[in-house]
Amino acid sequence: MSSVPPGENPPPPDSPPPPPQQYQPGYGQPSPFTPPALAPEAQYAMPAMVLGILSLCLLPLACFCGIGEFIVIPLGIVAVVLGFMARSRIAASQGALGGSGKALAGIITGGTGLGIGVVLGIAILLFGLAFGSIINSIPTPTPSLGT
Repeated sequence: MSSVPPGENPPPPDSPPPPPQQYQPGYGQPSPFTPPALAPEAQYAMPAMVLGILSLCLLPLACFCGIGEFIVIPLGIVAVVLGFMARSRIAASQGALGGSGKALAGIITGGTGLGIGVVLGIAILLFGLAFGSIINSIPTPTPSLGT
């Protein structure tokens, strides 16, 4: 007699053993990998993001007074350069460094601020040149002295 309940098929005699269980670190033991959320950030990821956001936030200053381009354009350039530097360090670390999203945000916001700042600077320059020539073409009345 066999020990198998009625209605069930017995396992084949040459069945493989069950698969091994996944490694579970015990209490107080370090984990064999570092989750991406806990990985240290690349050195220039956060400054790239902050400078890129600043370049976008200062765009109204560039729009309403022409001197703002001297602030927005350099901030955008620095944000893009720092963002690419951080992304290259993250790629070279093979997953040991985090902050890729912050570096990408710095590249995008810095590039957007840079692009809009350049376009606004060109528009202000062209408008200033055109407005100056329009003003000079309007005849001005000259007061006549009593005759």
